[in-house]
Amino acid sequence: MRTLFLLFVVVSVLMCGCSSKPYQPKKKSESITGTVTFNDKTVANAEICFFDPAHGVNFTVKTDAEGKFTVAPKDLPVGRYSTFITPANPKDIPKKYQSPLGSPLILEINEGSNDLKIVLDNKNS
Repeated sequence: MRTLFLLFVVVSVLMCGCSSKPYQPKKKSESITGTVTFNDKTVANAEICFFDPAHGVNFTVKTDAEGKFTVAPKDLPVGRYSTFITPANPKDIPKKYQSPLGSPLILEINEGSNDLKIVLDNKNS
């Protein structure tokens, strides 16, 4: 899994310079908090990776023992992010959420405060 993640990071970095549009810095969010759940249970000690290869953004945060996470103010720019989750125990969530190339999670970070409820399901896994 780590090898796939590293491969994705390398490809993302290479893609950053491939856009024909000039880079426009994104606005920063004020605060981001959230929880990750699967089957009504929190997902503890999991890494959540937000990435936007078009703008060279790759950010990871870890959930605590209650499945909660906090991103420091201004650490993650406003925008839409492909997202995947690496749980402490791979059996804690379906594999479809663990892949940087196959995860269906798209999360929106807005200006101001963000409270994300990431509810994972077992459909089509």
